[in-house]
Amino acid sequence: MASRTGKLVVVGHGAAGLAAALSAAEETRRGGAAIEITLLEKAREEEAGGNTRFSPSYMRMASPDRLAPGFDEDLREAAGGRGDAGYFRTLAEHAAPTMAWLQAHGVAFSIPSYYLSVGPPRIQPVGGGGAIVERLGRAAKAANVSIRFESAARRLFVRRGRISGIE
Repeated sequence: MASRTGKLVVVGHGAAGLAAALSAAEETRRGGAAIEITLLEKAREEEAGGNTRFSPSYMRMASPDRLAPGFDEDLREAAGGRGDAGYFRTLAEHAAPTMAWLQAHGVAFSIPSYYLSVGPPRIQPVGGGGAIVERLGRAAKAANVSIRFESAARRLFVRRGRISGIE
């Protein structure tokens, strides 16, 4: 019996899209699954990365392995008290492991000096969001993620309540 290869399409070459494609490639490799992963990006390669490319990407962390004090409370306040406490808890639980994963892919972090005296502590990738795009993009390519630039996703096709394709 022939083995069937699954397919995954990720839309967007910013931090979220690159992290989704790369982590999917890593998980399938660990689990021995056969999956073809394609990342679609509407911009040209030299302009790809969405808002992440231009963001300083400050993160509410005291250091890459420790949350800033008041993390949960500040998120609730920023959401006007209407945020999902479970979601905030999940963010807090996964923050340090996510930073470690980024570091494992070559993203270095610094503590911006101007935040030492004003407001809660933050960390920032050295090189800002552009460094995240560059490092995760390189790692995704090395993990055999097919990246198609100048390929805008226009609509999803749904069949029997499930996404079955993309234009």
